[in-house]
Amino acid sequence: MQTEFRVFIVDDEADYRFLTGQVFTRFLPQYPVRFFTSGSELQQHILTEPPEQPALIILDLHMPVLNGHQTLRYLKQHPQWRHIPVVMMSNTVDQAEIASCYEAGVNSFLGKPDGLTQFQTLYESVCTYWLVLNKLPKNKVNLSK
Repeated sequence: MQTEFRVFIVDDEADYRFLTGQVFTRFLPQYPVRFFTSGSELQQHILTEPPEQPALIILDLHMPVLNGHQTLRYLKQHPQWRHIPVVMMSNTVDQAEIASCYEAGVNSFLGKPDGLTQFQTLYESVCTYWLVLNKLPKNKVNLSK
């Protein structure tokens, strides 16, 4: 059976999830995507047995209840999830927030794109780097079937 690189995207904005879904469906179909509407929804998924794991998590910073920073801290404290690359995204780019995310273990921090062309360019670059070019130790790579 062929192995796929699965991407989890956590964002509370329906329009953002829709555009992102369109980009992955049309331009990056080789990467199956699963959407979560909040950090707490992802946290509930992690608590299922056995949870499906992605090769990459793209996480919105500003969400209600469990924000991206809190979700990131949870992921990095969880033994089976701490090695999965996390890309934090936000509409606002505050230097203190960026520094705080890197201190908590984020692998990359990016501004959210505006429009379909920018979405496509950004996600192609992110997936190429984290899922193709970046090398993780074999025992740390999580591939979903």
